[in-house]
Amino acid sequence: MRTDSKACQRLLVGLCVTLRTVMVLVGFSLLLWGAQWAAMASGLSVVRPNMAADSGMVTRIMKGDGAFTFVWWRSALEGALGFVLIPKWHTKGRYDVVAAIAVALSVVCVVFLIRLTAGAGTYGTCTYPGCWPNPWDLIALAAPFFAGLATLTVMACFADRIPLWARCLFPTAVFLVGTVLLALVWDRWLLPFFAGPPPW
Repeated sequence: MRTDSKACQRLLVGLCVTLRTVMVLVGFSLLLWGAQWAAMASGLSVVRPNMAADSGMVTRIMKGDGAFTFVWWRSALEGALGFVLIPKWHTKGRYDVVAAIAVALSVVCVVFLIRLTAGAGTYGTCTYPGCWPNPWDLIALAAPFFAGLATLTVMACFADRIPLWARCLFPTAVFLVGTVLLALVWDRWLLPFFAGPPPW
């Protein structure tokens, strides 16, 4: 009888470890998807840095797929789901090491993609020194993702004091609310700023 109980217990522990591993891998994959989506302008318009300043706003803008479409919402929710799946259920210590590693790898990924995107293409002669607005517009577009990662990091540093629901909900909410707010203000205020001359 005891042997059956121990075997069932081992099986249950093995299933929990397998489920947790799958959740972390899926969550990390979705975070990488979110990093790629954030670094690639997340469906919003960006400024071509090599177009003449007097060529007009319409010519200088590379139109995105648009915000608040089905594809935009799906991509935003997929990225947000990554923040939900990463936090550890029961922490033995103060820190959630897996979440911290996922954050570090996601930051490296999004920074690499921003640098890659900013340097992509043959720009020829840039309109402004330093090829303004690259990479600053891409960094601004990735700001909600960075904010979500920062929140996930803070939650991972106090994992033993913060309940699981809060460690899952707060980074997700910061990312989603930031993404929606960015989409709301991008075309009206931020895009014209990036289309103009550099502030320095």
